Amino acid sequence: MIWAYSENVTVHNKAISIRQVAQQAGVSYQTVSRVINNSPNVSQRTRTHVQHVIDQMGYRPSNSARALATRQSRTIGFIVGGVSYYGPISTMGAIEEMARAHGLYVSVSIVDERECTPRDYQQLSSNMLGLGVDGLIVLAPTQQMFESVLSTPAQVPTVVLTSCDYGHDVSALEQPNLWRFVGIDQNEACQSLLTYLLGLGHRSFWFFAGPQQWGDARARRQAWEERMEREKLQHPDISYTVSELESWDAQEAYRAALSQFASLPREVMPSAIVAANDLQAFAILKALYALGINVPHDVSVVGFDDMPGSDVAIPALTSVNPGFAQLGTQAMLAMMEMLGDEGAASAASAASAAGNSESVSGSPESASGGENSSESAESDPVAETAGVAVASGVPQLQLLPAQMVVRDSCSADSQR
Repeated sequence: MIWAYSENVTVHNKAISIRQVAQQAGVSYQTVSRVINNSPNVSQRTRTHVQHVIDQMGYRPSNSARALATRQSRTIGFIVGGVSYYGPISTMGAIEEMARAHGLYVSVSIVDERECTPRDYQQLSSNMLGLGVDGLIVLAPTQQMFESVLSTPAQVPTVVLTSCDYGHDVSALEQPNLWRFVGIDQNEACQSLLTYLLGLGHRSFWFFAGPQQWGDARARRQAWEERMEREKLQHPDISYTVSELESWDAQEAYRAALSQFASLPREVMPSAIVAANDLQAFAILKALYALGINVPHDVSVVGFDDMPGSDVAIPALTSVNPGFAQLGTQAMLAMMEMLGDEGAASAASAASAAGNSESVSGSPESASGGENSSESAESDPVAETAGVAVASGVPQLQLLPAQMVVRDSCSADSQR
């Protein structure tokens, strides 16, 4: 292709139009529009050339004019709960980054996940619709917030982030084509973790369960208890204890661990402790240190979240990385696909394939997950709270794989 345009561009204070850019670039205004909107139907050579002219002229698309012309604001509403915690904040960052990379904008509204009533959510979503958003992404970490979201009929494409459907049949929602559900596969995360610990020879476990109004905590506890009960039928020497905590707070975990393990004879101490999140795992490490219990020689400790700093704890903390950023990316891909983005479907498939490539990482031993790993993967059914299998076009809960990161806080039980 040969372009006829001048390198000598004089930019005046008057706003530059898309047609002026097209004339300067020697292309149609439709081609300029495709470049601005990241359409795949433009060759890389043309895209580079047009973008050069756009930059040279200082052209800035008018959002209001584009919204009038396309009936799209290119703005996504994001209603989010749980922003006091690492996971939701990480997911929020990934959503905003993904949106920016595709020329989209994100309008954020923060809500108290513990107290979000149906009326609260209806008001929040109404405010977002009043801004002209093209779609809604809702991070609903608790049952209270999840049920409030479901109580309001969707008017625009809506992606709900949750790891648990709380027994609701999401396939029966009105306007099913306007709903998508994306979460983290907490069931499989627990299966991989337990397979790894059992492979190390551990037979006595202590599980600190997170607040059960949170879907992540509920799904993990259900997966943990179901797997433990199955293992006990085959291995009577297996034992486990569950301590339910009311929050994700590290201080609560520290007090609980200190009081429970201080009165426990050393010969009946669990050989492996699993915390609800990494903050609580750090607190449990501190409590064990105060009691003179060595990690990992006396007991192994595992956390959830793989927070920054887990690798420099003493000892470095073995943790489950749920893939919070991947969750945000997948949410945006689902939204873009619902909005008709031509490249979103293939990108979503590629991301899903990449995410499923491996679920356990770390040492060579952990990659195998122990001798029972293949058997467990085949025999363990997906927990009821993990979602529903549905036909195309019907709401579905898409679960993304987590990844176990093995560090120094775990050892084989034979070393005790």
